[in-house]
Parts: sequence; structure tokens; C-alpha cells
Amino acid sequence: MYGSGMQTTTSRPALARRALVLIGLAGILATLLAEPASAFSVRRTWTAHLGGNGSNGAAILRGYMAGDGSLELKLVGLQPSTTYPIVAYRGSCASPIVITRLPGAVTDATGAVSKTSAVSTRIMNTIWVYGRTGTIAIKIGTGLLARCGALTYPVATRIAMPGLKIDLPVVRGPGGYPYCNVAMYYPTLSQPREGGVSFLYAHARVGMFLPLLERSKINNGASLLGATILVWTSNDLVSTYRIVRVRRHVTSLTGAFSATTEQLWVQTSEGPHGTRQKLIVVAKRTGSAPSTHAEAHPTPHPLICH
Repeated sequence: MYGSGMQTTTSRPALARRALVLIGLAGILATLLAEPASAFSVRRTWTAHLGGNGSNGAAILRGYMAGDGSLELKLVGLQPSTTYPIVAYRGSCASPIVITRLPGAVTDATGAVSKTSAVSTRIMNTIWVYGRTGTIAIKIGTGLLARCGALTYPVATRIAMPGLKIDLPVVRGPGGYPYCNVAMYYPTLSQPREGGVSFLYAHARVGMFLPLLERSKINNGASLLGATILVWTSNDLVSTYRIVRVRRHVTSLTGAFSATTEQLWVQTSEGPHGTRQKLIVVAKRTGSAPSTHAEAHPTPHPLICH
């Protein structure tokens, strides 16, 4: 049986070294057009809907590849002409564990605010410590005036390679040996449509990524170049990718953590459980389009396997 774990002894920055250790343990772990290159400067976009059913509007936090960020507020129904402090936090709205303070806002005479504030690299670094893989939220105001909402971002939910008859739900990779019956994403890296590398992986087993491995063995996977990969995300979009590179016998994730351009890496194992060498195909996004909710959210049935 082929697994999908990767072990490496490559020397990388501290984050990369910690992540590679986890990968070794976890098994690596209207139509929308492709955005211009400038859009790739956005590393991640978190959105929070504030008030009951989002009745007060939304807060949009963007983290940029350069390290800084921005906070966009589009809110109504607040206290008129009032200064609202803003924090990012973990825990509950009633008893928040403050991560960092964000730029505050002052409402107008109608109780509305519409503004975008710059967020420093220092503040964004703190956000990333918790927000890269965990759940964070935003709180605007204090006491009875407070409005809270979880800061969420789109994640991969389904991957298909029509030419290989591969079609799997995607879930967050576990902390141990990878699941069977699903593909997984590696949370420390990016998600589809974000700057940097989106990393999806699955075992090379029947009903999973075995056809990808088998094709890679023929002429070093030449027939895979130009092949289509479809990836759906939780915000009901489907993105189309074209394979541009086939990497066989890979033993490290060199380049994955330093990449600044949007890429999709799809990985599977080249041998039984414990085999270090992996197959990675690199793909570039050619476009994205709306999808139905049902298409973007297949029901996953992950199995614990060895």
C-alpha cells in the first residue's frame, strides 16, 4: 500500500523545519477570469460577518505577500458618532483572548462606517501565528456595543483530474497518518486563489491518486504536462489548473514556503508507507468560475488507514 508521507532533512527557516517535521509525521500532511499578477500580492483574505446573520455588515482582513495587510469595514446599525476599538481574538466573544489590536473606527451620524485601514507587518505577523492554521475572530466595540464574528477564509473542498478519473473530497490533513478515501490540504501553506503554494495530497491507492502515480512512471510523466486539474473551494468556486511540471522522487519541500506566486502542488507517494520519495505535479491556475454549493461540497468519508 502506498502512503503519502514525506520525511526530509533539508535545512530551511524555523517555520519550514517545523512544518516538514509535521509533514513527515502526517504524511505531508457570471464567470470569473484569472486575476492579473497584481492580485497575487494577497496572501489571504479573511471575512467576518458581524451582528445577527451579518446584520451589521462585514469586516475583511487581508494579509499581503509583502507582510503587511489591510482591514476593510463595511458596517451599519452601530451607535452614531462612536469610537469602536477593534481586536482580533481567540475564544469567545464574552471572554476573548486578545491576539492583537487592530485599527479602530469611528461611526458617522447614522451609525455607519466604511473605511479601509492599513495594518502593519508587526500586527500581521501576530495574526499569522494564530490565523495560519487556527480559528480567530474579530471584535468591534466593548460591552453591550460589541459585535463579534469569526474570521474565515475559503479552503479547498474537492479535487478532480478528469483525464485520470480522479475525483475526491478534500479535508484538512490530520496530525497523524493521512486519511484514506479523501484528499487533504496542508494548512500551513496557501489555499487555492491565494498567493503562494496550495498543497493537496492523497495516498497512491485505488480510488485515490494511484492513476497519477502510474502515469508519472511513463516517460517521466510527459503525458501529464498540460493536463487539467479542477479544485473547488468552500466559497462555491471551481478553479481550473494546468499541469506545468512533473517532479519525481522528491524528498523535500524546498521552495514551497518561499514561493510568492500562486501555484498548486499535488503530491502522492511513490512507494509503500515509509518511502521518502514522493511525486509532486505543479500546476498554474488558468481561471475560476462559480459552482453550485452541492458540487463544491461533496460529503467526505475519511477513513483511518495504515
